Amino acid sequence: MIKVTIPENFRDCTLIIPAVAVGNVAQLTIDLIISNGEFERIGHITSSCFIPIIGGNPYVDNSTELCTSCDIYHNFQRKLIAIQIRSPVTKKPSALFNSIKQFVDDHGIDKVIILTSGWAHTRIDTQIQSDPMRYLVSSSFLSKYGQKIDDSGWIALEERPFRCGTGGDVRIPGGGFAHQLFEFLKQCEIPTAILLRFCSEGDNILDAVALLNYTCKWISMTISDIRVPNSWKFLYGKPAPNNLPNIGMANLWKFDK
Repeated sequence: MIKVTIPENFRDCTLIIPAVAVGNVAQLTIDLIISNGEFERIGHITSSCFIPIIGGNPYVDNSTELCTSCDIYHNFQRKLIAIQIRSPVTKKPSALFNSIKQFVDDHGIDKVIILTSGWAHTRIDTQIQSDPMRYLVSSSFLSKYGQKIDDSGWIALEERPFRCGTGGDVRIPGGGFAHQLFEFLKQCEIPTAILLRFCSEGDNILDAVALLNYTCKWISMTISDIRVPNSWKFLYGKPAPNNLPNIGMANLWKFDK
């Protein structure tokens, strides 16, 4: 269920959704969009497919506002809505998909852009030899924005050949629910696109910045100087305590023995 606490006019807005995928690149990109695009939190999504969490506002120090595992942010001037997901998917997200469709229909949202990532080591030859960014669009999206896509020179996501060597299909290994949501919204004739970055697990900040720059071209959003989100202060955990004894490798070897 999607609950909007601040009534707004969402007609003709673009809805951006991250899929929990390799390296959490899409979620990191949403962090960058929210932190650099002057978004305000306007609601949240209640769904049993996510692990429920609650905590302080991750983007503002000393804020008394609470945030959940799936929050909704809005920029009225840019006509953008961003959903941030902060917990893994634990069951089939069909109820979430239906809530998103209903939200789009009820508010006259123009299009949906799904951000995700895919395993770099599963790329086919043509993907290895080119830029690691790809897109996938529905026919309804293409009919409205086809000229912009043609002029951009962006690369469409290729089909992956079947093992038998004949034919192929579109798959995103490591891409989470991105392709499922895409197919669902496509069947509902909602203009939908996937923006994808091939990557590996690790420090994925640069992947998120690359996906941000790619996304900004699709949503006509310009960021001159990227501001690091406040929530990234301890992105990879806190530093080691200063009072941790330095036992040295020699003593560590003795301890193991």
